[in-house]
Parts: sequence; structure tokens; C-alpha cells
Amino acid sequence: MPLLTTENLYARIDGRQILEGISFVIEPGETHFLMGPNGSGKTTFAAALMGDPRVAVTDGAIFFDGRDITRLPPEDRARAGLYLWFQHPAEVHGLRMEDFLRSVSAARGTAVATGSAFRRELEDTAEKLHMPRALLDRNLNEGFSGGEKKRSELLQFSVLHPRLAILDECDSGLDVDGLRAAASALTAFVRDGGALLVITHHGAMRGYLRPERVHIMMRGALVRSGGEELVVSVEKEGFAQFGSTA
Repeated sequence: MPLLTTENLYARIDGRQILEGISFVIEPGETHFLMGPNGSGKTTFAAALMGDPRVAVTDGAIFFDGRDITRLPPEDRARAGLYLWFQHPAEVHGLRMEDFLRSVSAARGTAVATGSAFRRELEDTAEKLHMPRALLDRNLNEGFSGGEKKRSELLQFSVLHPRLAILDECDSGLDVDGLRAAASALTAFVRDGGALLVITHHGAMRGYLRPERVHIMMRGALVRSGGEELVVSVEKEGFAQFGSTA
């Protein structure tokens, strides 16, 4: 059974039509790249999958593990195993990262170690991800650099163990060590049966993650799907080969 299926999905933001009939299937253990120019609808698609209330689904359906989740709120989708790595993570004042991760883990029904044991688990995970332990004591993303915010998202992903991770521009802001740490964690995740939807406008992650399928989105519609050869084609000729980007 597919892990994620969208059927003829249409969606609007503020009354403006963005998604134009997206049909999409991801199986467990697969990595998919979704590529397209800025403004093509990639981030809106990710938001629609997660149930962002700003995105109004006007037609079609979203199924996760065979269950229709089209009208489910974001928190129920997260409990089911969906995770979104934000392109621009929000800063949350007054909430320590460690406290956030503890509360979110508990809310998802995950068995959470008590007291110092949870802290030790976080520190071990942070070390594997080349993330300074001191960030655990800072407010969530507050004052973080771009790279630190990306590592924060990677830490959350590693702690929460989703079934499908949607990565929106996960490679931007990461240095070489950060990319390698992210790729190692993501590769292990897929090897254990997790699935990835990597949203990007260039193919830098192809050197670390080998996608089974690559999809090109233009003006809210999927215009081409194929293998890694599509990434190579985009790198050589850009997106204009698939139609107007305006």
C-alpha cells in the first residue's frame, strides 16, 4: 500500500488558485525530489499535505497509509507520522528547545525518557548531527543562524521519528559538514523504511540522496516525472525547457 497518495489535488491561498490537479504517490522506503522554480507551488503543496489552515483544498484528496486525511488538522497528521522540515523555521520566544522536544514527543504518544535520561538522549543525537549542545538550552530557533535553524529541524526530525518527512529546501544554509550529517541521518531513515519528499529548486542533494523519482512542478502543476536524469537536465538547461515560469 502506498504511504502517501494525492488524487487530483487543487488548492488555493487567499482565493488564488495555486495547485492544479496534483496526483502523486510515494511508497515506503522511497525518496522523491520535487523540483521547480521559485513560485511554482512546491511549498504550497507541502503546506497542503500538512493541513496548513492557510491552504484551502478545493478539490481532490490526500491519503496517508490508506486513510483519507484531507480534512484532518495538522496535529493529527503529525501524530500519524507526517513531518515537515520548514524552509523558514519560526522563532518561538520563551520556549527552550529541550522542553519543546519533550512536549511534542509526549503529545505524539512517543515513550519519553524521564529527567536527565531524555537530556542525555538529546545530547547524543545532537553530537551525531554536529550540533552544539548549547542550542538545546536556547529558545526554539531564537537568534539562530540559518544553518543552526536547519540543524534544529534535523534534530527535531531525528527525535520525532516520522514515517514520511517533507523537506522544504533542507539544504539551504547548511555547510558541507551539515549537509553530510543531514544526508547520513536521512539515508538511515530511508533504509529503515521511512519515505522522503525533498522539495528543492536545484540538485545539490542528489550527491547525497539518490531519488527513485523526480518530479517537475510548474505553475502549480506536475509537468514531468522521471528518474535522476531530470535533475541532470535541470542543472544543464534550467526549468524553461518545461514551459514558461511566469
